[in-house]
This record gives sequence, C-alpha cells and structure tokens, in this order.
Amino acid sequence: MSENTQKTILVIDDEEDIRGLLCTFFEELGYKALGAEDLGQTVFVINREEPDIVFLDIVLPGVGGLEILKLLKKLKNDMLIVMMSGFATEAKAKYALQLGAFDYLKKPFDLEHVKNMLGLIESSLP
Repeated sequence: MSENTQKTILVIDDEEDIRGLLCTFFEELGYKALGAEDLGQTVFVINREEPDIVFLDIVLPGVGGLEILKLLKKLKNDMLIVMMSGFATEAKAKYALQLGAFDYLKKPFDLEHVKNMLGLIESSLP
C-alpha cells in the first residue's frame, strides 16, 4: 500500500489489549491505525484525523458503542464501521447493522477473518 493511498483505521475499544492487537495487526497490513477507549478519545481522534474505517466495540463504559455509532454516522455517513463485541446479543448486532454499521465481529475473533473483512471494506471505499 503506497503512502498516498494509505487508509486510516480507528479502533474504539475499552480493552487496551484488543486495541493494541488490532492496531498492530492493521499497521502490519499497511494501514495507519489509531486507538480510542471512549467517547472523549473518539471525538479527539475524529477531529484530528478522518479515519476511513472504524472498528467499534458495542459494550463500552459510559456512552456505549451504539450511541457512538449513531454519532459517527451523523458526522460522516459514508464512514465504514465494523461493530465488535463478546457480550452483545444478536439483536444488538442486528440493530447496529440497521443503524448503518458495515458488519459485525464477535469476540474473540480470528485475525484472518478480520483481514478478509478488510478486503470487503476496501472494495467498498472510493
């Protein structure tokens, strides 16, 4: 991936291990990867960067992932957002898709599956 076509991915998860794992994985694949653990950090990163892709945990302390999803879609409707959770119900996952999420990942996830999903996402980006 050349520098001028490098896509930015934002990982929003309150678990530092998950953020670190995904950010490292995405960087190894040639993406610019950023992390946030809550709404405040998310707003800060969104204001400084314009991520192309967001991986967003559904279950977050304080303002939950579904509320952040709604906010992100208002800010930039074409932003591709993948919801993640180890605890969310299937109903919450379906609701996230109705709100405009691109897809849903159940934790723990297989990094090969994440890589394949990125291929689908890349084909959806301009």
